[in-house]
Amino acid sequence: MRISYKKLPYQEKAVKAVVDTLSSHDETTHRLVLDSDTLDESVRNTLMSNQQRYPGSNYLTPFPQFNIEMETGTGKTMVYLKTIVEIHKRFNENKFIIVVPSRAIKAGVEDSLKKLKGYLSTVCQTEPYHYFVYDSKQIGDLQNFESSSFEIMLTNIQAFNKNSNIINQEYNEGFFGGRPLDQIRNARPIVVIDEPQSVDGAEAGKKAIASLNPKFTLRYSATHKDRQYPLLYEYGPVKAFKDGMVKHIETLGTDIDTDGNLDVVTLKEKPIFKNGRLQAKVLAYKAVKDDFDKRTLTLSVNDSLAKKSRNPRYQKLGRVKKIDAIDDYVEFENGKRVELGSLEGEQEIWVNSQMRAMIKDHLDRELAMQAQGIKILSLIFLDKVKNYRIYTKDGPKNGKYAQLFEQLYTQIIHSDPKYKKLYDYKVPVSEVHDGYFAQDKVKKNKPARYRDTGGDTAKDETAYDAIMADKEGLLTKYIPGNPKTDTKAAKLRFIFSHSALKEGWDNPNVFQILSITTPKNDLTRRQKIGRGLRIPVNQRGERVYNEKQNIVTIYANETYNRFAEGLQNEYLKSGLFDSKIDADFFTNLLVTNQKSTKYDSSLTEETSDGLSLSSDANNQQDSSNNRPISKAESHTFVNVLQESGVIGSNGKPSINGLRKLNDSKEKKHIVEKAVQSGLDEEPVQTMVNNILVKFDIPKPTNRKQRVNVDLTNENNPYLNNLWDKIAHKVNYHVRFSEAKLIDEIVNGDNSISNIQFKKMTATQTRARIDLLENKVTGEIVKQNTEHLTWSKLPIIDVTKQIADRVELTRQAIARIILMSQEKDNNFINNIKMNPSLFVQRAVKNIRAHEQKLLNQSLFYVQSGETWPKELLKPFSADRSTLWEVPERGFKKTLFKRIATQSEEEAEFAKSLVNEEKIKYFLKLPSWFKIPTPFGNYNPDWAILAVTNNKQRLYFVVDTKSTNEMSELREKERARIAAGRQAYKAKGFEDVDFEAPIKVVGDLEI
Repeated sequence: MRISYKKLPYQEKAVKAVVDTLSSHDETTHRLVLDSDTLDESVRNTLMSNQQRYPGSNYLTPFPQFNIEMETGTGKTMVYLKTIVEIHKRFNENKFIIVVPSRAIKAGVEDSLKKLKGYLSTVCQTEPYHYFVYDSKQIGDLQNFESSSFEIMLTNIQAFNKNSNIINQEYNEGFFGGRPLDQIRNARPIVVIDEPQSVDGAEAGKKAIASLNPKFTLRYSATHKDRQYPLLYEYGPVKAFKDGMVKHIETLGTDIDTDGNLDVVTLKEKPIFKNGRLQAKVLAYKAVKDDFDKRTLTLSVNDSLAKKSRNPRYQKLGRVKKIDAIDDYVEFENGKRVELGSLEGEQEIWVNSQMRAMIKDHLDRELAMQAQGIKILSLIFLDKVKNYRIYTKDGPKNGKYAQLFEQLYTQIIHSDPKYKKLYDYKVPVSEVHDGYFAQDKVKKNKPARYRDTGGDTAKDETAYDAIMADKEGLLTKYIPGNPKTDTKAAKLRFIFSHSALKEGWDNPNVFQILSITTPKNDLTRRQKIGRGLRIPVNQRGERVYNEKQNIVTIYANETYNRFAEGLQNEYLKSGLFDSKIDADFFTNLLVTNQKSTKYDSSLTEETSDGLSLSSDANNQQDSSNNRPISKAESHTFVNVLQESGVIGSNGKPSINGLRKLNDSKEKKHIVEKAVQSGLDEEPVQTMVNNILVKFDIPKPTNRKQRVNVDLTNENNPYLNNLWDKIAHKVNYHVRFSEAKLIDEIVNGDNSISNIQFKKMTATQTRARIDLLENKVTGEIVKQNTEHLTWSKLPIIDVTKQIADRVELTRQAIARIILMSQEKDNNFINNIKMNPSLFVQRAVKNIRAHEQKLLNQSLFYVQSGETWPKELLKPFSADRSTLWEVPERGFKKTLFKRIATQSEEEAEFAKSLVNEEKIKYFLKLPSWFKIPTPFGNYNPDWAILAVTNNKQRLYFVVDTKSTNEMSELREKERARIAAGRQAYKAKGFEDVDFEAPIKVVGDLEI
């Protein structure tokens, strides 16, 4: 098959932006306009039409340079090759050099030069170019470069950025006794730089480009770092996604929950220096109620992870011995080292789950798109080549991941009859996958071997050659019975690589990308998605635009939120997103020149920071149709935005501030304020519109409002009397026998054999990633949870772990387990299925039986201490949780608003206000606690009532939605029972404890 090319509007605009600039926007001229003044005026017109900033005129020296921004996957190479051909056709320019940063990109560009040569000649109606790839071993190719033919030379920057390069050497013979580089310099080529941030980001690169003596340079990238050059055209990620010119992105992450059976520790982010010491955030299993859940914990040197997580599995690690912020790791006393992002402990399970999901997605997409003639490809990045291919004396063999892939692929394709419809159904599993790695050359008595590399070594060229050799073959679907498709490339659908394919290779039909890489791997999120962003092609080589199916799935080792946040940070670092509006944010935005007296007079004044509102550009109004916004104007308007509350002192826009610019009245007020500050209205409108383009303005959301709650009359005699009665602190005492406890645990209600065992799980979350104007968001579209059966669980001493946490010996725990096994033959097998969870739930079960016996022998005594009344202070709370006391109730309670947790509590408070016999009541604060064996207990109310015969009654009350103790949770019942015992202590003779109470009428007053 051959790829069919089609004119795309945004690509045509990118070409036109360059050609128009170089012709001074004169469609009739065939002469390059390189005169500084004329070219600068032309650049300004281009920038203004594309709403870009003017960077000043320094871009003109020592030779003009221009930026063109093209998002990955939108055909950057096509654009600059077509631009070269159009410049040749329009201006009769013949000498071009394409400079790339790496071998990978060079291989990709060489492939495009070969395949686009005929197409571009036809579509542009001009003669085809001749191209060659510079090779220092064939230096003679340069001797033809100075001729009159249409020549394109392709090279990487490493070939000429050092004095020792052959191209920079003096020759006594050939090249007329000079340097090979002189052939290029004499030709005054036009230089195209692919990925300039990697080519001339350093001074050596800039010097090397200058050594070519170019007429001008065109710089193409998705992530420009040097912004001092005019951006003639921009087709960024947000525009590409909105236009449907690249695939949409989704992530699939697998969260493994082994319930603490594996001692998993993951370093979540780079260690930071905080509060005078290095701190590291790790993900570990922490005891949470009757389970172990993954939680983020902060560690410092000498911290115990076992203690912080309350998980005995981590005791063998010892304390934190070292935190390294350079190499990003945490080391424990036992020598275990946890590196950034490592899936330590669960890697094997994670890889299994993610690869299974990738294969299933691949097959399902094949089934859905088979009739459209779209071949589906999956790309898998490995941590080490040996995990895919190993070498033995008998030759190369499958590594562990190749073995796992073949096992899973065979299982899945035969798991559902629907897959029998696939053309590839009967293709042997060994033929559907292959690896593309850097390869050693074959030597005597030494076969070729594949190597781990960084993706830009000479050895990597073997991988590029192999994958580029039959690019169209990889897009060809295998069809049984068709000999033309009975090829290795057509049958290949799953591509494994190390680093070789991380850049420079973009296959449009990659729909799945799985990355099994080490924490040190430098594969960015943008590189991952970049390998699969292109729109797919069918068997006729035509692009198929279908937003519902054009989705690339990234199988990530992080949550979708973290992936979106990380991708957003990469865009921010690249300058593609704006996060704040600093003083120079609007500087060099272009506006139409205004020749009004009002404008001139206002711009001669000085701002408060001493900057003049007049600039060279402003003083040249007669010679230009547009002008850049000056620093002073930008500073002035930013001050206006701060004063108007649009942005904070740190420059970050507030949500409410951005909404003001969307409100016509507020926007008009801000514009008027800016004009009063000395600015002309047109640049102000331009700056406002720029904000609206650069920043997403979120829709209003309901936010909780916190309010202050004040005291009414804190010297009320009823309050003092009530507080004196109830505020005594207490201690408790208990006694019970071990034999009776063991019998209750094994044979009583809720026996330990009734524990609910659950399997470990792998939860896969699929989320759609959306690109907005200045941020990346994610939204869950599907979740799937599967149970895990893992045969490699470490042995846990359950008797010791339980005994360490309850008041029983290991022998007693062993007796409980053996007695329970006699009642249920599967009891011990169930423990083996999830021992860590059994320990946690057994502890809870035993404590529940302890509580039952404790209640039977529990008694309290007053400690001699009291709760200070001074602790009753004003507080703040969410308005929605507060019941507002009517004014008539102020004499009956301390606070003007009462914090309630339910409608029932609010109704109860209303009844307390209305009931005449209730003279005073108080919603007890959260710090008013009664200690119990089952945790601290905080009753709801303290109430003082006066009966008809003038007798004072004092109550401590707990309100519930029911009067029945049996309807309450076990822990609630236990605490209420303990509270009842507490107020039976000597000294509380005048206080009645009542619970559960539903309405005031339940009190005997």
